[in-house]
Amino acid sequence: MTISYPPNVQKLQDPTFTSLLDKLRDRTLNPSSVRSLVHEASSTIAQNTTLKAPNDETLAIIVVLRSGLAMFEGFMKNVPSEVKTAVYHMGIFRDESSLQPVEYYNKLPQKPDHIKQAIVLDPLIATGGTAGAVVDILKEWGIDKVTFLSLLSTPVGLDRAANVWPESTQFVVGAVDPGLDDKGYIEPGVGDIGDRLFGTAF
Repeated sequence: MTISYPPNVQKLQDPTFTSLLDKLRDRTLNPSSVRSLVHEASSTIAQNTTLKAPNDETLAIIVVLRSGLAMFEGFMKNVPSEVKTAVYHMGIFRDESSLQPVEYYNKLPQKPDHIKQAIVLDPLIATGGTAGAVVDILKEWGIDKVTFLSLLSTPVGLDRAANVWPESTQFVVGAVDPGLDDKGYIEPGVGDIGDRLFGTAF
């Protein structure tokens, strides 16, 4: 079955990324291996994304805690040296009962005039609630354009997040899996990526 995506969604067609994701699906990998694969997959997504800004602008890099941390270095090594960046962190988690996003960390300052674009790093878009909440926060902050980078999503998650602010957002995703389980995890997916990255699944 062919899946249609919102017009502001770009799905990668990259064999390198596909190979990395196939390896990441192995739930027996140790956290070091998971971090290495996320690093390389993030680098591949960055290579498939236009990363530029006018000389008088600074790109805001928004790292969604905690799993977005693992994407940061792989992404940043592909940002052209002439592009100025400012890095901010945002903490949002999904409530296990309601599956709704809960914001717990946001230290965005008053937005500087020279920041007009934001790039968001978050490995998974499952239900789309967290991604949509991040977009809403950045819109309220005064950003003109948001580019959201993720390794893996679902059709329902993409549809929900991409329609929050469709005229000013672009979603670049490495792959799309078909569904969600009753806990809101992507199926077949890669499991709880945060727990796998940091060794906190017991």
